[in-house]
Amino acid sequence: MENIIFESNKKIMVKKHEDLSEEDYEHESASVDGETTHFKTAVTENPAQDYNDLDIDDNTFIKDCLDAADYFIRTYLSDSNIGNYTPKSLDKLVDQWNSDNAKFKCTQDYFVYVIGFAFGQYLVKMYNMKWTKVTDEYGTDYATTIKELKFTNFPINSVLKAIEEKREGSLNAISLMNKHHISELLKGD
Repeated sequence: MENIIFESNKKIMVKKHEDLSEEDYEHESASVDGETTHFKTAVTENPAQDYNDLDIDDNTFIKDCLDAADYFIRTYLSDSNIGNYTPKSLDKLVDQWNSDNAKFKCTQDYFVYVIGFAFGQYLVKMYNMKWTKVTDEYGTDYATTIKELKFTNFPINSVLKAIEEKREGSLNAISLMNKHHISELLKGD
């Protein structure tokens, strides 16, 4: 079945995320906290998603990852720890990983989960989000969400993309975009 949205009398095809091409994206920017961040948006088909609360094992896993994140932050960044890190700090760790991952003495998956949970915990703390597990046709993943705004992030995936695509400053940009979008959603825009 074809999904179609009508906008200003023009027909727009709605695609699955993996079927998007560069032409499907609209490039935008926003100024947040004195920083301009650039991002792109596209209308996609929404797969059915189930949101589930975390269980004791999930919470233990997150805590263990945050302890490991504290080690990485203390070891590889001066004057930082799990109590005062920012997305910019985490971006510096990702940059270090991208330039010499051998010094971390761990697998990429381990690093992605550790930094991903640290990034997600920052979003939870700063934007009053909640950890959840989301299941859809692609599988199950940890996410941060504001349920009443229908706003969801996948911080582990964000870190993976930052590594795979060698993105610089992407976690800070995502955090700023979150602040911008949450503000717009709260205003009803």
